[in-house]
Amino acid sequence: MDKKVVAVIPARIDSSRFPAKMIADASGKPLIQYAWEVAKKAQSVTEVYIATDSEEIASRVRAFGGEVIMTGIHPNGTSRIAQAVQDLECDLVVNMQGDEPELDSTVIDKTVEIIGDSVMATAACALQSDEIENVNVVKTKVEGDFAIDFSRFAENASLRHIGLYVYQPSFLQTYVAMQPTQNEIGRKLEQMRAIDNGYSIAVAIVEPQPGGIDTKEQYEEFVARRS
Repeated sequence: MDKKVVAVIPARIDSSRFPAKMIADASGKPLIQYAWEVAKKAQSVTEVYIATDSEEIASRVRAFGGEVIMTGIHPNGTSRIAQAVQDLECDLVVNMQGDEPELDSTVIDKTVEIIGDSVMATAACALQSDEIENVNVVKTKVEGDFAIDFSRFAENASLRHIGLYVYQPSFLQTYVAMQPTQNEIGRKLEQMRAIDNGYSIAVAIVEPQPGGIDTKEQYEEFVARRS
């Protein structure tokens, strides 16, 4: 029997570096629609939802045919997704970032495939030369098929972390019940909560992917590529 894999895209309106970026639409579509289309295209994904506490985002998502799960206010995307899926019947949950509009959908499929018996999986690719010193580009160190550390600074054998996660549904509830760790807080990397508590994160190594959109300048470059 095929697994039911639910993809959830967490979305908030108040991004500090680029307010309302999820509904920026200079390209002709709201930014979040591209991520939704990537998730819909993934062969492993059964259903796709947008999880948000913003009626403004929700109305734009419904306008292009997306399904919305309204949530409360959350400190991070993982917490938002945990609330969104707590009443859904599914075998796996995909956390797809709404600001990665150019991600190849096969990255989702490969990350779903690699999770196996792990509670959590993510993806990584080779670091490009202009990413090595960029602290906004998260790096990961991998041994075998598992991540052993995440950092904003390049070290030997570092790969670029791709902001995509796959979870066992029960682990999402375990995750939000755990306290944030010092590494999570200091590095501003929520995946460190799993690492610091002894959970393994399986990693799918994929071809280099375009980066996400964090700033208005990056969004303008994205719009230019689509014109």
